[in-house]
Amino acid sequence: MEERVALITGGTSGIGKEIVIELLQKGCKVITCYSSNDDNAESLEKEVNNENLRIIKCDVSKESQVIDMFNEIKKYYNHIDYLVNNAGIFIDNFIKDFNIDDFKTVLDVNLLGKVICTKHAYEIMSDGGSIVNISSHLGVVPCTESPAYCAAAAAIINFTKATALEYADKKIRANSICPAFTPTPLSLRGWKQEEIDQKLKETPLGRFAKPEDTAKLCLFLLSDEASFITGENIWINGGRL
Repeated sequence: MEERVALITGGTSGIGKEIVIELLQKGCKVITCYSSNDDNAESLEKEVNNENLRIIKCDVSKESQVIDMFNEIKKYYNHIDYLVNNAGIFIDNFIKDFNIDDFKTVLDVNLLGKVICTKHAYEIMSDGGSIVNISSHLGVVPCTESPAYCAAAAAIINFTKATALEYADKKIRANSICPAFTPTPLSLRGWKQEEIDQKLKETPLGRFAKPEDTAKLCLFLLSDEASFITGENIWINGGRL
């Protein structure tokens, strides 16, 4: 992976941050983007203190901003080898009570953000490149009160398969990962402690997923070791079948 160029969206916290750190440790040149939290971006930059990291402010749901980001990437690196579509938001409500603008916002960031980045990555992605889309266990088994997040997560899985078919002309692989509940600042929003405790009881391996669990699988799927794996979705669930 050394000297490969990777773009990770939403990489200043949670799972995305762990993927950024793992790729930097492998010697990659890493670009990550974030939408609004300048403190997280500054914290990441100080923590890794690595000249191979470039952080760009970009709302992936806005195509004009994504185009500007890719133009900046072309200016510095001319190409990318890896794309990890990780950026996401979480807004809870019941279907009957959901504000439709909020519903659209979740779809715009979680689903269309991945579509926009995937669209614009094609031109500058090296032949034989790799795309990993971070979805969610809620794309496999939905829950109440998160209909927008569930809908986006499920759509990401099928969009990944469509990408694998289309981008095979450049031997670009596309796979998705569905992490189980992973305690991060994003995922903890809206959960009551008793709900979290119940999730732990339902997990046969007796612990929650960690960001590094998803990061290590992501690195495998990006790597040449997974060169014949494309169009797949892998659920990291600790045995919750």
